[in-house]
Amino acid sequence: MFILITSAKNLDAYPTMMQDYQTELVAIKDLLKKNSNGMSVTDISKALKKNKNTIGRYLDILLISGQVDMRAYGMAKVYTISQRIPLSAMLSYSKELIMVLDNESRITDINDNFLELLQLRREDTLGKNISYVQSPEVDVRELLDMITSDLREQEATVTFHVKGGKERIFHQKSVPTVFDDGRKGITLILEDITERILADREIRESEERFRMMADNIQDGLTIVEGDKTIYANNRIAEITGYSFGEMKAMGPLAIIAPECFEEATQQIRDIEAHPEKPGDLRMWIIRKDGQRRFVYARISGAKHDDTFYNFVIFTDITDLKNQEARVRESEQLFRMMADNIQDGLIIIENDKIVFSNRRIMQITGYSAEEMAEMGFNGTLLTNDLKAFSDSGMVPVTDKERIEEIFRNVQPDSPYPGEFKIWIERKDGKNRYLHGKITAARTGDMIRFYITLSDITDFAEREKNLRERIDALQDLIH
Repeated sequence: MFILITSAKNLDAYPTMMQDYQTELVAIKDLLKKNSNGMSVTDISKALKKNKNTIGRYLDILLISGQVDMRAYGMAKVYTISQRIPLSAMLSYSKELIMVLDNESRITDINDNFLELLQLRREDTLGKNISYVQSPEVDVRELLDMITSDLREQEATVTFHVKGGKERIFHQKSVPTVFDDGRKGITLILEDITERILADREIRESEERFRMMADNIQDGLTIVEGDKTIYANNRIAEITGYSFGEMKAMGPLAIIAPECFEEATQQIRDIEAHPEKPGDLRMWIIRKDGQRRFVYARISGAKHDDTFYNFVIFTDITDLKNQEARVRESEQLFRMMADNIQDGLIIIENDKIVFSNRRIMQITGYSAEEMAEMGFNGTLLTNDLKAFSDSGMVPVTDKERIEEIFRNVQPDSPYPGEFKIWIERKDGKNRYLHGKITAARTGDMIRFYITLSDITDFAEREKNLRERIDALQDLIH
């Protein structure tokens, strides 16, 4: 018994002849076995004392069935016995699953690997039509659907569903087969590719999960291999206006605004030189429609074999950039206004001075930095309040009273807390101030605004007036 991959179409003319002349065929094969160097038709006909035409027909039968080999030397044809591996040996030593079927789909042979998968004994399978073979462990319906009756050579992938929910996946090859007696059949050879298919499937599923994640994040993502864009998610198209195909054709740096180009390319070169150190930069890009967008790009690199990959994540922060510009503009307007009012202004957050205007420096003699370092109490409160009281100056507010005012001021109330206080300037001079305290709440933080007016001249006039009144009263009495 042997396997031959052939159409076997020329065999159809010889079945009856083969049955009638088995003796002659055996005689030719025995003769060729004794002459390992081969014999021509003439040599065989002389040795067997047969007609050359008859011997030629017998050799055609043996050649088609694969039992002899023929080599041509010019016009001469030399025949040798075929060096075949017995099917039984192939079935025993092959790691593949092998099953041999005749032209009526009966199992004529099967190897141990196939029996082990099916969990069947050899006697349960041999001589039976494959469609009636039932395995207690494996669903073989997909294999049955693959087997055709025309005995053509075919290749396919077939999946067996094993009890317990597992899968065994095989590459199936159907090889047309001719038996010694001239009957045709087919040999099924199944190569186990389960691990490879499952690994490929896991990679595809992982890639699909990655694409699903990448296409649904709010940030743009591009992957650059060398100088080519090999991946861009959907968000990139929304940010840049370019499709992946356009981005791939343009190159990854084409969208960078000219004023940011040099810095961005230098950053990329630095990352390529030190892939273990990811970098980031903020830059302007130019969309396909000409609009400018401000993006925050995080760039990391990885080297695989000799290929370097850049992973670039874009976050469109144009709105934040515009908002920051508006805030800066608002702050500039606030500072301009605060520095040009006649009153001093102090802003306190968490018991710290976070802002003091130009007028405060004129009143106190301290710079904004010195005010922030010293704090409200350390800057404004004089150390000798009693001396002012004893001197006949206007009443002063002490530290405890100011702290009480701070506690009583209600955030966002239209009614400020007021106080009058003497301070000692940086140059040692004393000034008399009228202060108002208001508060505003931002989240959990309360911000205090203190406006201060220098009323020292008023205090001096009031003191002089009181002295004159006291002198008049002395004269009257």
